[in-house]
Amino acid sequence: MGLSEHSGLQSAPNNAGIVSARETHIAYLGHDDILSPRHLEMLAAVLNDDRTDFGVTGCIFHGPPGSMYYQYTGLFADSGAAAHEFFPPSSIAHRRDLIARLGQWRDPREIKPPVDCEFLLRAADSGCRFKSTNAISVHKFAAGHRYFSYRWPSCQEQKQMLEALQSPAGESGVLTRVMRDILNGATTTQIRHIDFDLFPPGELFRRNLCAKGLRHVPIEKLEGRQIFTMDDSPAGLDWFPLEVNSHGPFRWSGPNPNPRYFLPVSWPAAVRVELHVIGFAHDSLAGELTVELNDVFTPMEVKRKPDGTFHLSAISPGPVMNGLKLQFHLPHNTWRKDYAPARFAGFALSRIEVEPMA
Repeated sequence: MGLSEHSGLQSAPNNAGIVSARETHIAYLGHDDILSPRHLEMLAAVLNDDRTDFGVTGCIFHGPPGSMYYQYTGLFADSGAAAHEFFPPSSIAHRRDLIARLGQWRDPREIKPPVDCEFLLRAADSGCRFKSTNAISVHKFAAGHRYFSYRWPSCQEQKQMLEALQSPAGESGVLTRVMRDILNGATTTQIRHIDFDLFPPGELFRRNLCAKGLRHVPIEKLEGRQIFTMDDSPAGLDWFPLEVNSHGPFRWSGPNPNPRYFLPVSWPAAVRVELHVIGFAHDSLAGELTVELNDVFTPMEVKRKPDGTFHLSAISPGPVMNGLKLQFHLPHNTWRKDYAPARFAGFALSRIEVEPMA
């Protein structure tokens, strides 16, 4: 169905779809998720039990390529799991008439939890019964894990997953690959509800918009050399939380080995970009880092300074009209168990300087 306008909220299309539904049950599909061929069949099987209000399938959250990061959810025996474990909408189906008892999906700007968490917690609090298929049938490529994913959208990961599911190996081949990554040290965690009372209403919604690149950032013309220091804005799986040492604020890249950054500047010609890097997770990565400036691979000069930090410089191609996109590339990250928590990290970026070229 097509809505007359884009609401920017998950609640609006979900509510519109429920109103338009004519059958007995509701199932959901997030726009960035891929369902296995037997997904609806498995949900229907657990919903055949009249005592079940919500059917839930297992779901794997796939981190960005190369990140060695997975989350899993939806595999449980006790209906009470819904009170503490998050199931994404693509994993669930429920009786349509439950909405009369629960109420509609709410506006995320007015509630403390994310809207999908709030809907599930409301259902659990009302005594709804949940039953799992105990099988994986949802593959999620969360936009909030991919920094600026809405500013520079791509469906390449979803396309590759569809091809894998349609191959002779099918679901078992996908799960075998995931298990191989886990055995090789990939990060894997369950998804638990946090204490949402720690946040004011709408805060987590706004943070998610920021990570996806939906926050409006004005583009300003360069007026000489400009310095951008790392801040603590949400950055998906591209950058770890902000840290501070004698060099000032910095952030480690990772677990995504191909992180992005955006500079809201414009200039009618090329610009010089200088990166101040405190260090690399492994010395060998210093010579492996490459960068695209506005989607063009750009030669980069790397110098090691006497204090052990690095100065990297490159010149952007052509004019910079609508901001400068930096796309970094490393062949892999390095496991740093000396950090708490341990992490797959790449390089520690302190600041970026941009200078207009004549």
